Amino acid sequence: MKNILLLIIFLFSTYSFAQEITGTTRTQDKYSKAIREINEGYLKNDFNAFDKYFAENGNYTVNGKKFTKNEIREGFSSDHIYFKNIKMPSFVETTFYDENFNNQVWSHHWGMAESTSKRTNKNEAIPVNVSFKWVDGKIVSASWVFDPSIKIQEITASQK
Repeated sequence: MKNILLLIIFLFSTYSFAQEITGTTRTQDKYSKAIREINEGYLKNDFNAFDKYFAENGNYTVNGKKFTKNEIREGFSSDHIYFKNIKMPSFVETTFYDENFNNQVWSHHWGMAESTSKRTNKNEAIPVNVSFKWVDGKIVSASWVFDPSIKIQEITASQK
């Protein structure tokens, strides 16, 4: 029994050491800086960097629902209609995968979107996670994940 247990431990530890690294991660590369530039523009309702880096016909989703580049821009720009003092403390990193992952480049953005309702003056904060796929200097795919209920409440209240 002891020998079987030792064999199992040996095999699992060998397997875990055999996992190869599939890429390198950086935070000060041109892609991570571009994501920070896009985010800084969003905070000022300035979408010049967004327009510069996002491909026209990319695959863009928010919470699993597909949108066009223009719909994404309009949706995030409308945050400034309902909220003030928008901030987003965040962390951005980019992973450069090797040939085992088709040499893909992905940036990841984790943050906490903070704002104040213009209607109620109430401060709100929601976690946000976004992944961006880069091809030839353009974002061709992006996926935002966050809870939209606060914005939905503001839109609904403004329509009454």
